[in-house]
Amino acid sequence: MRGWQVPRYGGPEVFRLCDLQDPHPGPGEVVVRVRAIGLNFADCMSRQGVYPGVPDPPFVPGMEVAGEVAAVGDGVAEPRPGARVVAVPIFGGHAEKVRVPARYTFPLPPGVDWQTGAALAVTGLTANHALFTLGRIRVGERVAITAAAGGVGTMAIQMAVNAGARVLAVASTAEKQVLATRLGAHDVVGYEGYPAALASGVDVVMDAVGGRLFRPGWRALRPDGRYILYGFATAAGARSIRRFRAGLEILRMGTVRPLPMVSQCRTLAGFNLSLVPHLAGELRERFASILALVTVGELKPVIGAVLPFAELPRAHALLQGRQSTGKVVVEL
Repeated sequence: MRGWQVPRYGGPEVFRLCDLQDPHPGPGEVVVRVRAIGLNFADCMSRQGVYPGVPDPPFVPGMEVAGEVAAVGDGVAEPRPGARVVAVPIFGGHAEKVRVPARYTFPLPPGVDWQTGAALAVTGLTANHALFTLGRIRVGERVAITAAAGGVGTMAIQMAVNAGARVLAVASTAEKQVLATRLGAHDVVGYEGYPAALASGVDVVMDAVGGRLFRPGWRALRPDGRYILYGFATAAGARSIRRFRAGLEILRMGTVRPLPMVSQCRTLAGFNLSLVPHLAGELRERFASILALVTVGELKPVIGAVLPFAELPRAHALLQGRQSTGKVVVEL
């Protein structure tokens, strides 16, 4: 099979398209023949060697795919060979085939195309867990969402609006702000206008950027406010990690003192989908509910760009350079 290998950590230019051995499933595993790849910012971080658990080079990144089950290992009753699935292998998905634990696969019905399937699992499950489990959003609450025009952000806007919350969306360009408005956000601002937009307070902040955005969002939380930090995108430049900038942005986040959190009933939660394998069963149930909303048209993944497999490095550059909206999908 062919796969995009990272021979050393670095920018999109380090990718090499290689002939690799076909994977074979072990006990409890399946092999998925990949039809579409959902690109995530985590894949860019993995390529640069700064994602939790990233393998030593050479390795194949890729945490989200849609495709058909090509083979199953011992002890696997579902899914069966030929089944259409979405899979979250965490690493290895930038290839024509990928080996993945069966519990990290989700059934994909025939009525949902490969592109939609590849755009759905990581973004949908991240937004769902952040908003409803960690954020505990309620009808009428005000929810601030940074990186609102990205894959997770566009899903989070729709989910929060559908739940009866008022959404403050933060996006960098006029085009992205128009998209956030179209998805139902009630207030839409750029990053320079974010502190002023927080003046009336918020109940929940869902933040993928971190850095200097943290303190104004944290201070704006109303009593019983919840802050969910699920990324640190401010550290990433268009082609590489800006380590000096990352250090400065960490300092700008300041410190959180536990005692005021108690007196103000505030919650600070961190979340990384790849680090909660013990939630696999629960996440499968949630994916089924997300898929049901997609099939009836109440939720729609925003796919901003679709590129062929031969142009996967360009897809990485597009995503990391913040030139895309919604989800970037690579099609085989």
